[in-house]
Amino acid sequence: MLLECYASKAQISYEEVKMLELELDTQIENIKVSRSQGCIKIAPKHICKAALVCDGSFWITCLASVLDNCDPPTLGRKSRGAKVYDELVLQGYIVID
Repeated sequence: MLLECYASKAQISYEEVKMLELELDTQIENIKVSRSQGCIKIAPKHICKAALVCDGSFWITCLASVLDNCDPPTLGRKSRGAKVYDELVLQGYIVID
């Protein structure tokens, strides 16, 4: 729901960013145990566009990107997008050569 609000150009509050952060952490843990998670489904184009990711990206990737845009990582800290990408590769959702 908050990603839909973000896509419609609504401001996201500090409290909402913290809720999204908790949701991201939960979804990262969930993809380790189940392949049927909604966060692994493809996000709609308008969400991908608002999150500044490629069309056809996973919901979890959009979530990480929105968080990185709303609350950028501090210097020396890995971005949420990079953490999600690494986990998707580790869990076999993305195959790299």
